Amino acid sequence: MNKKPGLLFAVSVFTIIIVAASFHLSLGGNDPVKLRAGVNPDNVLYVCSAANASWAQVSQAMHLLAKLAPLFFSFAGIVLLFSWGWALYQNLLKDKFVEDAYKNPWNLTKVFFWIVVVFTVVYLTPNYFRRVDVRGSEEQWVLCDNTSDGARAVNYRAVRLP
Repeated sequence: MNKKPGLLFAVSVFTIIIVAASFHLSLGGNDPVKLRAGVNPDNVLYVCSAANASWAQVSQAMHLLAKLAPLFFSFAGIVLLFSWGWALYQNLLKDKFVEDAYKNPWNLTKVFFWIVVVFTVVYLTPNYFRRVDVRGSEEQWVLCDNTSDGARAVNYRAVRLP
């Protein structure tokens, strides 16, 4: 059975919050974008500018650290492998299984895993997965809902994935 239901609940809530924030979902709503007369709503995609998003600024700061990330993660991975190897070596020397030898390596593994997850989420940002190019525009755009702030209706043929 699951010994830590609080952890599962926290991860689930965290995931829901990230998805809702990424796609600007809210319980209340803004007025939808009004389409011109004669425009078929099936031929329209809604895009928002990604230039001033706070996630974009955080991601740009993280891109400065991206050159150091392989060095840090390689060092941490080697320390992690060494700690697991040392615990295994201690158990082999004693010729019996001692659970306490694996507590520190397991804790290091959990910390390393979550650092990698948080770094990846912040580095890529939700805008990375929603980014699109709009023909005839040099701006950075992301897909959004018709009720998002700053949403613009664009013909679907003018929108493509980068």
